[in-house]
Amino acid sequence: MSFKFAVAFSFFLFSMPLMAQENIEKPASKNIEISIYNNNLALVKDLRQASLKEGLNDVAFEGVASSIKPESVIILGDEIHVLEQNYDYALLTPYNIAEKSVGQMVKTLRINPATGKQVLDEAKLISYQNGEPILEFSYGIETNFDGRLVFEKMPESLMQKPTLAAKISSRERAFKELTLAYLTNGISWKTNYVASIIDETTLDLAGWVSINNNSGVSYENAKVQLIAGEVNEVSGYQRATRGMLVKAANFAVADEMEADGAMSVAPESFNAYQLYTLPNRTTINNNQTKQISLIEKSDVKYQKEGRVRSPLYFDGEYAANFEKVHPAVYYLLINDEASNLGIPLPQGVFRFYENDLQGNMQFIGENSISETAKGEEIELELGKMFDVFLNGKVSNVRKISEEVINDANGKCPRLKIVRAYDVQVVLTNGGDKETMVVFKQPLSARTQILNENIKGEVSKKNVNEYQWRILLDADSAQTLTFTAQTTREETRCR
Repeated sequence: MSFKFAVAFSFFLFSMPLMAQENIEKPASKNIEISIYNNNLALVKDLRQASLKEGLNDVAFEGVASSIKPESVIILGDEIHVLEQNYDYALLTPYNIAEKSVGQMVKTLRINPATGKQVLDEAKLISYQNGEPILEFSYGIETNFDGRLVFEKMPESLMQKPTLAAKISSRERAFKELTLAYLTNGISWKTNYVASIIDETTLDLAGWVSINNNSGVSYENAKVQLIAGEVNEVSGYQRATRGMLVKAANFAVADEMEADGAMSVAPESFNAYQLYTLPNRTTINNNQTKQISLIEKSDVKYQKEGRVRSPLYFDGEYAANFEKVHPAVYYLLINDEASNLGIPLPQGVFRFYENDLQGNMQFIGENSISETAKGEEIELELGKMFDVFLNGKVSNVRKISEEVINDANGKCPRLKIVRAYDVQVVLTNGGDKETMVVFKQPLSARTQILNENIKGEVSKKNVNEYQWRILLDADSAQTLTFTAQTTREETRCR
């Protein structure tokens, strides 16, 4: 910008019209609860105490989220009726002051470059677009003003904080507990897991929740609940959501502020989602990322294996081969009590760490999980095995039989041909630890495995895949041999 603002007040800042009216009640927050979803959405339940007179009251709920969904707002309280509610989002900023002052006289300040003294003048602010003013002075119109503007009064419609104004009818004069509930964007959470390898079969697992608040307001000493799963939102239509808010807000009125105390986070099933209630209240400031401990588990059991999906194919009379294929490293966990887990795990990123021979911690890879229920298996690919590699080839292709199934007048007969493919795969472990390697061979429905020297099986997760689990000793090699016999139909034209 080519100029700066200088605002001169002829009255105190808090003498803005909304604040100056004595008949406007501005209740302060007494209890904040926030339920945060992991798709940039949160439900805020704000309990406030207001002094209401009998009849019509103007109530201003200051400090609501600037990313509020106004159509989702619910205000609840005993013996009241909400007649009107308005969200005022024109905040007190230099830009808004200038925009709201268009058409008014303002003072201007410039620095005389020759003397260095301030030069005071007066002009009419006739336009303010894209941060640039157009000023009408007594001598003409300025479109590239290089000074400062001074405003003598505050525009009436600007607010210090995002404010929800409501007209509330009360049947009696009394202090009332009002619950303001609304949905807001701009706040979300995610989980990060730290897996520290202890030995070949166990690890320690810690889960941390990262709450990111860009909703435009801070939540002081709030009870926080995290909801795993994506709740559906219908743009422009909130009736079902409002019903949910009424139930949630009623619960907030009856809930008492819990005492501080160290507790574990106990997940619970809620509708189709998983709900985590943080044990202690916390403050989530605006524009802040807060990390909170969610899970701590010791001696969690795991398995580690390498996996190779075979690139070999069995088609016609063609042979195939591959060289120096390194297995992908997989860490396998079962989310059950026998493995020292057995709790619902929110979606997030697993990061694995392990100490080297000198005892220095090293990062060994990461991957993400989706929401994982109790009893589910977790499979995480972290990278490639450096010391283990495989070489494989189809060493021989043999025709077992050939049968004409349709001679097509002898010109282009249709044939059923059975072929056998002799396969050899050499697995080499150049490391100093034994390693489990799973070799997976894709198969068509008309292919079967014969003459295998190491017993394999059809994959439980994919019937079109055959696999061998081979334990390689340190600094050793093994050879897998098998025959894949396939039946296919071919047309041969003469």
